[in-house]
Order: sequence, then structure tokens, then C-alpha cells
Amino acid sequence: MNEEIIKIFDGINLHFVNTDKFKTDLIATFFITELNMENVTKNALIPAVLRRGTEKLQTMKDISIKLEDMYGSVLDASSDKLGDRQVVQFYINSLNNNYALDSMDIQGEAIDLLCDIILNPKLENGHFNEEYVKGEKETLRELIEAKINDKGSYSMVRCVEEMCNNEPYGLYKFGYVEDLEKIDSKNLYEQYKRLLSTSEIHIYLSGLFNKGEIIEKFKNRFSAIERVYKNKSINTYIPENEYENREVIERQDITQGKLVLGYRLNEIDISKDLQDVVLYATILGGTPGSKLFQNVREKASLAYTIRSIYVKHKGILMIAAGIEIDKYDEAYSLILKQVEDIKNGEITEEEIKDAKSYLTNSYKSFYDEQAAIINFDMGQTLLNNEDSIDECIAKINAVTKEDVIKIANKIELQLTYFLTGKEEGEND
Repeated sequence: MNEEIIKIFDGINLHFVNTDKFKTDLIATFFITELNMENVTKNALIPAVLRRGTEKLQTMKDISIKLEDMYGSVLDASSDKLGDRQVVQFYINSLNNNYALDSMDIQGEAIDLLCDIILNPKLENGHFNEEYVKGEKETLRELIEAKINDKGSYSMVRCVEEMCNNEPYGLYKFGYVEDLEKIDSKNLYEQYKRLLSTSEIHIYLSGLFNKGEIIEKFKNRFSAIERVYKNKSINTYIPENEYENREVIERQDITQGKLVLGYRLNEIDISKDLQDVVLYATILGGTPGSKLFQNVREKASLAYTIRSIYVKHKGILMIAAGIEIDKYDEAYSLILKQVEDIKNGEITEEEIKDAKSYLTNSYKSFYDEQAAIINFDMGQTLLNNEDSIDECIAKINAVTKEDVIKIANKIELQLTYFLTGKEEGEND
């Protein structure tokens, strides 16, 4: 596998990930923009509305029929956040032309359909279709309101909100119900045009492509955009003040507690130390052989579930555990002990070896899926990190015990969040 990057316009890059390993082509388009309160809900809504219909294929049924005619191609559109950036993304996965039985140019039709979805939406009176916007607003409302249903995920969202309450990353990736009320087909269309005009755009093509033809095709389609792109880096927001180690307790009608500890790692040089941090987080709580899993869950039986999560695009690490409510103090103390033990160098060679083996296999597994390869590369692009998958593996295996200890002594506890049950006699 090799990658070639072609700049077709300011802020618009084609990434050719050339491979003959798969029978399919995967084309993914990412719009990278600032994550902010003003637009987070609109940006989360835009891909859903675009997916509803194009100028040529005006309904989801029409689009579905077209995809079936293209040997069952798959189209998807969504929104996410990576660090302090919001990412609006579109994918189409289709059979490579070499495997079509009737010489059909599936690849060309896939590109045309994806571009139509992005660039030529169904409009009425110069703005989005009102019915489509209304329907997708309701779907997004249900998605936002449903975040409370999965208590494990909810507790991590709440920890991030409290840790980053004055930072873009603290915003919920799908936005807010109260903002949905202000959105209509006109102002959503205006935001859509701003997104096209100002975003950093990356188009990934995984498979076998005639590079010259593809470049011209995307140039022709994207030349219609009125771009006012400014080459402005979106940097991770770092608070100026020192972090206060505070505790947030939230009560709901639950019987199992959710404990999340939020740590900062802002002194890390991501271009140099990324794999050191990844290995540290894995030794701490990334596998069934990790310190947290073995000592807190298996030996002490103080957690149903426990793991550490490193958010590399933001520089924070979270330890998340499901615990008995009355075991809070014991679980909290034992978790902190695992963190301190690594700081003090209490790491065995077996723990390091197992973590490296796990990460090596994880990185190698990316090669098995086109989407995983593209998402890895996109993530590296946003980190301004040029390491390939193989280079990441090499760096992981070069990390020493001393490197891990050094990282362990740079992390700083900022927040302890505990989702617990209601007190006796407490009502909704």
C-alpha cells in the first residue's frame, strides 16, 4: 500500500491510497471545520439532510435503487469530532470495475453519486427541502436525547463536558436540542454553503484508480464551489490556568455507579511521544492484562468493567469504570494506586511485552479494512503526524520502560466524575 497526495485547490486534497488487496473501492470525503457552539448542531444535521436526496435522485428510495443497481454499493454520511475540530464525512463503498460483469463503470458512477450528494442537494426555492430538514431534526433530537440511555458512554461524555467546559472539545458532537429549535431550511442551507466554502477538505480514494482521470473529475466537480478558504491551522485549545483537581457527582435512578477520572497530557510532544503515550495507556488499562483490569477488576473485584481511553487528538486520558456504588472509595483508591505504581516504575517486562504485542496486532489489523486505513490516515493528518502504520509499529516496539515512566509522570488528574444513585427519599 502506498499513498499519494494531490492538491487540486487551496484546502482541497486528494489522497490516493493505492491497493489491489480489495475487490472494492472506498471513497471518503472529510470536511474539517472548527468545533463551536454556534454551528455544532447545524453541522451534525447537514450530512443527514444531504443523504435524503439530490437534484437528480430526489428521495432516499431513488438513492437506494441507484446503489442497488451499482452492485449493492453502500453510502454513508455522518458528523463527528476529533479534538477541537468537527468533521463532516461522506463514504461510498463500491465494487471495483475489474469485477463488474457488464463493463459497467461503477467507479465513475460512485464518484458522481458521492459528489451529487455533497454538491447538488435537492433544493426548493433556493434552500433545503423543508420536509427533509424537519424530519432529520426530529431524528437528531432523538439521538441527542438518547445519550443518557447508555450510562457508560454518558458518563464519559459528562466527564469531557466538565473537563473541557470552556473549550470546543467540551461540546457534544451531535449538538443540542435547544439549538434545533432555531434551525430551518434556510439558515441550515447557509451553513452548508459556508461549510463547503471554508472547510479543509480531504478526499481519500482506496483501491485501484486511473489517477489522471480521477483528478480531472474531482477538479471539475469541486471547481463549482465558491471557496474562501484560509490556510488557518485549528490548534488544540490549551487552558492557560493550572488544572484544579475537582470532583463532580451526578445522581440518577441507577444501581451501578459509573466512575470516570479525567487526566491531561498537554506537555506531550505528539510528533515525538505519541506511541509512548499509546503504550502507557495500554499498560494502564487497555487490555485484559493491564494493571487496571487485573488489579481492580480481577483481583479486588471492585469493578464490573474498567479501561483507560487516550484521546490523542485532544491530549486527555480517561479511566472509566463500572462499580458498586458503595465501593466508590475502595475502587477510587486502588485506581489511583495503579497510576502511581507506573509513575514509580512498577512495570514488569511481561506487561510491556504484552502491551506491545497487543498494539502491534491492532495496528496490523488496519490493513484488513479500507475504512480503517483511511480513518487512521485522516487521524494522522489532523495530528500533523506523517508516520505510517508500519512506522507506528516500529516506534511502539522501540518504546522503553523509562519512556513509559516519563509519560506517567506527566499526566495530571483534573476531574473525578461519579454517576451514582439517588439518595434515600430523593425524587426526580
